[in-house]
Amino acid sequence: MRILVIDDNSNSLQSLCLVLNDLGHEPHGMEDPLSALAVARKEFFPLIITDIRMPGMDGLSLLAELKQDPLAGKSDIVLITGHADMATAVEALRRGAYDYLNKPINARELASVVDRSAERQALVAENMALRTDMETHVSQAAAKIKKDLESARRALRQVEGIGPVIVESPAMVRLMREALIMHTEPSVPVLIEGETGTGKEVLARRIHNGDSVAETPFMAINCAAIPNELFESELFGHEAGAFTGSRAEGAAGKLEQAGKGTLFLDEVAEMPLHLQPKLLRVLEDRSFYRVGGVKKREFTARIVCAGNRDMADMVEKGTFRRDLYHRLRVGHLFIPPLRERKEDIRPLAEYFLRREAERKKKSFSGFAPETLSILRGYPWPGNVRELENTIERAVLMHDGKLLLPDHVDFLFSSRTFPTGTSPVAPVPACPAFDLKNPAALILPEQSFQLEELMDAVVAAAMDKFAGNKTKAAHYLGISRFALHRRLQQKPPEEKGIE
Repeated sequence: MRILVIDDNSNSLQSLCLVLNDLGHEPHGMEDPLSALAVARKEFFPLIITDIRMPGMDGLSLLAELKQDPLAGKSDIVLITGHADMATAVEALRRGAYDYLNKPINARELASVVDRSAERQALVAENMALRTDMETHVSQAAAKIKKDLESARRALRQVEGIGPVIVESPAMVRLMREALIMHTEPSVPVLIEGETGTGKEVLARRIHNGDSVAETPFMAINCAAIPNELFESELFGHEAGAFTGSRAEGAAGKLEQAGKGTLFLDEVAEMPLHLQPKLLRVLEDRSFYRVGGVKKREFTARIVCAGNRDMADMVEKGTFRRDLYHRLRVGHLFIPPLRERKEDIRPLAEYFLRREAERKKKSFSGFAPETLSILRGYPWPGNVRELENTIERAVLMHDGKLLLPDHVDFLFSSRTFPTGTSPVAPVPACPAFDLKNPAALILPEQSFQLEELMDAVVAAAMDKFAGNKTKAAHYLGISRFALHRRLQQKPPEEKGIE
């Protein structure tokens, strides 16, 4: 063990160093306390032995300086004192000295003090090593847990439909921004309206999670899937013995299970009319009672509702309560159908293609230009869900570098489309054109986009001839080059958007 020995008496210093050397240690003797202090601040000595009475700086002052230094303060400090300095030595112990030795120094006492100090310093070093090792392991474990947590969150996003939200159309960008605003106000009820397949639950989860993944629960109820006689118990819960067949211990409903998270009422238009005033009361008072209960329970979650029916029309017909409808519309969001936001079709299709190709181990990396034209011209009555299912089926049944037009020809295998949404709409009254009698062409009452009609006719011709451009061009009475240009050009609403 390295030992710093400080004594202004050169003979005493030499003798002390000789004994310490014989004991197997490495003594470093110094006569000047100020120089020794400077050395102790630069080099670590596990043990420092110093005389009390020295010129320039006494032992107590040196002790105080050593204890204040970050490096030297870790050393054990032993004071050498005569009988006349016993009170001073005791005071030094109170100030943090490790021990003291009486003059004349006894070799056995010196050996005993040095051995105890060496043992203590070894324990300190071992403890420090263990602590450093533990902190390293804890840090590594924490990093792994953090990584696993983020991986679990990514998996959760995929399972719950809150993965990457693909939006490029101005309407959807604005909608996502409004959803984040709704996320910051959990007391405000939200009503999401839109056609089937537009992504109402995805938007509801975005309102619940914000930009990350919320730790609070997301409780979803499909109001159309619950029998009327069970709806109240499912929503509000029930007390023990509230009705025949109820649980003996009672049960919490979705209002209670949602905690401080989100209660999502899908197809809220199907909620029984007699329960709608109770839901309104929950929104107004932020409290409720279980079925058969007398204890008022606090409601702390947000409520997000969704519907694909014309709820304003239902209000006018008296099949949905007006007061509840207007309360839900405080946070009203409308998701436009996919055919009205064609800017989103290409990025959505590309995302679904990448995902399905990875899942099904296929080689697809993109779309043929003609395929994109078909996807853009198709009316998508099933909206984003139909687009997702279309890409999944195409990838399942085919393989290749590019998804070709004949890979999605099944889209037109059935011509049963909602009114005004057929591939050759808006002329559903004309199953075939009488080109010899143009006056017989029946146009719809409502206005329509001629470019969209032309795109739909071209897509139908491509479908008719299984993607053969030469035959389709001959059928349409145009050159193959003109058809190719038509398939590659962007729809008017997409100009300037890549």
